[in-house]
Amino acid sequence: MSYARQHLGEAVEIIRKIDVDAIEKVAELLAGIKRDGGTNLFLGVGGSAGNCSHAVNDFRKIAGIRVLRPYR
Repeated sequence: MSYARQHLGEAVEIIRKIDVDAIEKVAELLAGIKRDGGTNLFLGVGGSAGNCSHAVNDFRKIAGIRVLRPYR
């Protein structure tokens, strides 16, 4: 089996295991926060601080949801 076929097969297995109901619940919560003018708080420590910073910007710019993150 080629690498590409193996890789795509593994991706399909992972995708089939995703809890779609959990994703829907998170989407509903985020929509409610936006609708109600609420705020999310993100916290990232160490290397995760960079991921946190990017997520905050994405939620603000793309989704229009107010998000805060603590700074040192």
